[in-house]
Amino acid sequence: MSSSDKAAFLKVFTILKDELIGDLEQLPGISDDVKLQLTTYYTECLDVTVPGGKMTRGLCVVKGIEVLKGRALTEEEFNDASILGWQVEWLQAYFLVADDIMDGSITRRGAPCWYKHPHVTQDNGINDALFLENLIYKTLRRHFKKHPSYVHLLELFIETSHRTIVGQHLDTNGTPYADGKRAPLDLSRFTLGRYKACVQYKTSYYSFYISCALALSYCGIPPESEMYKRAEEVCLRLGEYFQIQDDVLDAFAPPEILGKIGTDIEDAKCSWLVCKALELVTPDQRQILIDHYGKHDPDGVQKVKDLYKELDLEQIYHDYEEEQKEACDNLIATIEPESFQEIFTFLLGKIYKRQK
Repeated sequence: MSSSDKAAFLKVFTILKDELIGDLEQLPGISDDVKLQLTTYYTECLDVTVPGGKMTRGLCVVKGIEVLKGRALTEEEFNDASILGWQVEWLQAYFLVADDIMDGSITRRGAPCWYKHPHVTQDNGINDALFLENLIYKTLRRHFKKHPSYVHLLELFIETSHRTIVGQHLDTNGTPYADGKRAPLDLSRFTLGRYKACVQYKTSYYSFYISCALALSYCGIPPESEMYKRAEEVCLRLGEYFQIQDDVLDAFAPPEILGKIGTDIEDAKCSWLVCKALELVTPDQRQILIDHYGKHDPDGVQKVKDLYKELDLEQIYHDYEEEQKEACDNLIATIEPESFQEIFTFLLGKIYKRQK
């Protein structure tokens, strides 16, 4: 079986979902009518929040195990690889549900954010994010408790969650809070140094590294192997490229293509665009950012976007993209064994010149 078989990969999601909903049905001390409410609600929650994306993170685990095995996977190996891949997708769902609440986002994947559903609200949404994370560990225990790499698999999820949460804090506090509200805008906090630290922790580990590391661990590569360090090195570079790409799409991609309404400007995010703009602006142009960045005013948001265009940031980004593509190709080419390079070529191919 192959990592290109998305239909087979999706079937594994259905099996995992049914197992987890079955766990709710077995909870003691809850009446049948209340159990029905629980199972109905969480069936919808899982269907809405977990599948529906490009599934690159999950499929990368399958691809990685396939590459490391050097052959097509057996049915059992494909099932195991898919289960691990879906745990990365579950991790993504947990982060996105929480992130949308923190950012006050409206849409996700072309539909209302989960917490925006009338029967969900922010109160349930916060609890549901915690629920989604918990399901990762229930599934790992159910399917991998007897696997020789079980403890290491757990540690990868624990460490990745920890680093991503730190990155989310850096992202949320690009403009800090004071007295229960945003402090006055301080453009001096928007530096590329801070931005790169945020990207490394918020994006690189859960979007790229964990998928590669899970494949290595499942295949019995010991945690002290140099292969993990080389994977991390490439994934940090891929993560930076991916997040800068995301920032540019947030500002310039049409919502109907992107699948969400970008809010980085309104939310005063420490994005690549504002950091780069601050390196290039004249005093008058800087005043536009002072007056309008971080404010929920459509006219002001448009003035910031117009400034980005005036500074030709889209072209600067396209030049950067080609430089990053070449740098990633060169870095990937140094990886040993050579067969391991295919995982990173796969990931780079998924994000190079993406439109959403």
